[in-house]
Amino acid sequence: MKALPLQPHPFRLLLYLEWILLGLSAFKLFGFPGWGRPVLWNNGELYSTIATKTPQMLAIALLLTVFGVMGLRLPTVRWSKLLYLVIAFGLIGAIGQLQGWGLDSLSPLLIAVVLRSSVLFGQTGKWAIAGLVWLVYPFTLVPFLAVWAVMQIVKYNLEGVTIPGLVMLPDGGAQFSLSFNPEQVQQFVTYVQNTVLYFLADALLSFGLILIFVLLLVNSLTNERQGRRKLALAHEQLYQYSVQIEDQATLQERTRIAREIHDSLGHLLTAQSVVLENTALSLKVDPQEAKAFLEDSKRLGAEARRELRQAISMLRSDPLKGKPFEEAIVQLVAEFNHITGINPMLEMNLPIQFPDRYQVAAYRILEEALTNIQKHSEATEVTIKLEIQSIDKLEIQSIDKLRRFYIYKLWTMAKDSTFSKTRLGLVYKA
Repeated sequence: MKALPLQPHPFRLLLYLEWILLGLSAFKLFGFPGWGRPVLWNNGELYSTIATKTPQMLAIALLLTVFGVMGLRLPTVRWSKLLYLVIAFGLIGAIGQLQGWGLDSLSPLLIAVVLRSSVLFGQTGKWAIAGLVWLVYPFTLVPFLAVWAVMQIVKYNLEGVTIPGLVMLPDGGAQFSLSFNPEQVQQFVTYVQNTVLYFLADALLSFGLILIFVLLLVNSLTNERQGRRKLALAHEQLYQYSVQIEDQATLQERTRIAREIHDSLGHLLTAQSVVLENTALSLKVDPQEAKAFLEDSKRLGAEARRELRQAISMLRSDPLKGKPFEEAIVQLVAEFNHITGINPMLEMNLPIQFPDRYQVAAYRILEEALTNIQKHSEATEVTIKLEIQSIDKLEIQSIDKLRRFYIYKLWTMAKDSTFSKTRLGLVYKA
């Protein structure tokens, strides 16, 4: 036969609480050493105690131990959960049968069953078990129910009973000497009945509230554990997303490098091409000027190689070379003037400092604009305008005299947290 599938108790806190309830039940069953069962009118005595027999005590202790050990491992299969529950109720019934009195000592064991069922079953199952336990609980109050039943019989059968009053005798004894009429007897019986009934109702209500509290406690612990599991799963998903984002960032960085190569090398190679054309024109007419053009071409080629090395090594190149933005723009315009012979009219209105990444982007935009003018325009005059329109907007304009190239760029700086360089593509208008 296949072994019963079991798992360790998932909540150590609930396991400790079960042990406390088990100890409370044991104390109610055994009490202090020498503590016996109280009885009335036993063998002619008005009051006496009867000690629980040793074999009976050993049997109860064994059943309590088995009940406690069952809490260390819980079943995982539905049919085994039901069998587990039947065995637990069977142990409680056997303890009650052996004990025979003071059945209220079984209430802690019933609460332990509710704790275990809350872990084993879902919402419907755990509330059903709690309801079943609440219905079983009145049987643990059999002595009080017996008193209520006896008083009910006395109420309808006593007629004309005279109960003597209590008189203290000289030898230390006592004698009842008071008498009550039938109406007073009926009132006394009604009082006892109502008192016992009130006690039973209070006990049932209190036990029901305890069961509800236990279920809410277990639900809270279960939800907390499920929350931890979901959080761990979310962390794992975030890790996977971070890996994907890292791959995407690598791809974007490669795209950025390609753009950097296009912006920087395109500008330098275009300038070098213009210088070489000037060299070819000046070679026969003015060798000294041609030599100067060759030096410029050599310098541009060296700078292009440096830009290429920086791009290949995936290091973010700083086209500003650590200079202030305005100074770098002036140098870029001066270089354009040196290569093309065109002296652009530069207007800059930058009252505030904006982030470095935007400075690099603006520099690259203007660099691309001047490169396009060198490649495709025959203009003799160029106007360049850089202006911060507001705290989060910068406008760049580059206009040649023939207006064949009109570049207008507007983007958000400080307030746009989703800014990316892909938004810096140029807008051309004929």
